[in-house]
Amino acid sequence: MHDLSDTHCHLYMHDNDNDRDTVIRNAIGAGIRKILVPGIDPETSKSSIRLSEDYPGNIFAAVGIHPNHSTRVAEQDLKSIESLAKHPNVVAIGEIGLDFYREKASPNDQIQVFRKMLSISKATGKPVCVHNRDADETIIEILDSWYSELVETNSSLTKHPGVFHSFSGSEIILDWALTHNFFLGISGPVTFTNSQILQEKIKDTDLNHLLVETDAPYLSPHPHRGKRNEPANVRFVCEKIAEIKQNLLEEVLSRTSENAASLFGWSGI
Repeated sequence: MHDLSDTHCHLYMHDNDNDRDTVIRNAIGAGIRKILVPGIDPETSKSSIRLSEDYPGNIFAAVGIHPNHSTRVAEQDLKSIESLAKHPNVVAIGEIGLDFYREKASPNDQIQVFRKMLSISKATGKPVCVHNRDADETIIEILDSWYSELVETNSSLTKHPGVFHSFSGSEIILDWALTHNFFLGISGPVTFTNSQILQEKIKDTDLNHLLVETDAPYLSPHPHRGKRNEPANVRFVCEKIAEIKQNLLEEVLSRTSENAASLFGWSGI
């Protein structure tokens, strides 16, 4: 059996306060050998790093400021993320991006913070985990400019710049991702009966472009929809991808784990 990777999981959330170690041990026991825990602000980014230190070789950290936390971000907050990004267990900058659906922060604040997070990625050479909701055109415009800078500076990031977290099936995002070496993070909604558009996009997309994730404790896959999600449930995502693409499950497990290792470079950490 191939090892699995959960490339997006918020283990520091209070939902796990009573049994966090059990959740992690259950995941490892189920074959999930690598888990990426992205921060959403400076404090949770620090929590991600602490978890990576508590579970060396299994948990890795990403640091960043989520778009919904982009209001009243102080210069010290930005400097904190910049400093945390240098930690050896930090393999990505995230969760960052734009969310024009929830309106918890103004578009301008989100854009300014997103640009700053991208500059930290460029400076550190660490890929990005991008959150996108109802912001396709704006997010592509910003990423276009950033990617051009990477090309101009011969950055190694151009090989694998990042991942669109919890890809929803957007044609605009898919086309841009495939032409700019981005991965697509596939999560629990792919297992839902009302996700035909997403399923069709995955059917036509080569496995080389896919990662699997849970976004735990959110987005539990079928048959656990509505319950707290856990990294062990990433297997249900893999099984659904195998069904959609009519691939052997073993191939989905191995290819998505190889993709994650290529993006985050965590094999030797």
